[in-house]
Amino acid sequence: MFTGDNEGDVHKTGLFGALEFDAVERPDGVVDVTAGLGNPVPILIIFLVLVVQMALIQVMFRRLKRRREQLLEEMRAREADDVPAG
Repeated sequence: MFTGDNEGDVHKTGLFGALEFDAVERPDGVVDVTAGLGNPVPILIIFLVLVVQMALIQVMFRRLKRRREQLLEEMRAREADDVPAG
């Protein structure tokens, strides 16, 4: 973003147009640099996708943990049934 192939004014965007970068050369040779948010929609979409993904991971983790506990209980019950009375 901070490099320009041409002399003078540079306008670049990134992250699907969400971020903007401008470099404007003034007549006295000083370069004004500004960066900001151009379009918030891509950032919101990325955020929502990440939130949904994390929620799905948590749901899967809880289900797997519950299934593991169920299997352990079944294994303990089988072991208790296999022990001969002495």
